[in-house]
Amino acid sequence: MSKYNTIIKNDIVNGEGVCVSFFVQGCSHNCPGCFNPETWDFDGGQPYTDHTRWEIIEAIGANGIQRNFSVLGGEPLDIPNIRMVEEVIEAVRMAYPHIKIYLWTGYVMEEFSTIYPESFYHIVDMVDVIIDGPFIKEERDLSLKLRGSKNQRILEKINGEWREKDG
Repeated sequence: MSKYNTIIKNDIVNGEGVCVSFFVQGCSHNCPGCFNPETWDFDGGQPYTDHTRWEIIEAIGANGIQRNFSVLGGEPLDIPNIRMVEEVIEAVRMAYPHIKIYLWTGYVMEEFSTIYPESFYHIVDMVDVIIDGPFIKEERDLSLKLRGSKNQRILEKINGEWREKDG
């Protein structure tokens, strides 16, 4: 069973504007200096259920304010998490076709696509922004937008093509 760590319903840090942020539980990277080490253990967190999915969908449109959606971790694209992430992003995209969906991953997009291509490409089709690459403590830079270290990239889908964005 897939698990998640927390849901932040009005997040102004992880994404642009106000977002609902969904933190998955479990990460195989275990980057030294990670801002969220409590999400590493695959046995921690809470079970992801249908109720969790509906809580997220409801939160995105709560009080008549449409929010964007962010998926972080842990590692959203680790094998134990990928089906849950695919399902929740698909449900959010169906309910809110015009919001921005952000995905943070410690994998580099080009590398991960060869490990688990079917779900990866389905997820990539549904998201608008990917922040990729592991956090590297020696490259930490608090001035970076949406990233923790200089090696990480902001990839934005523009007219169906992925482009690296300066942040």
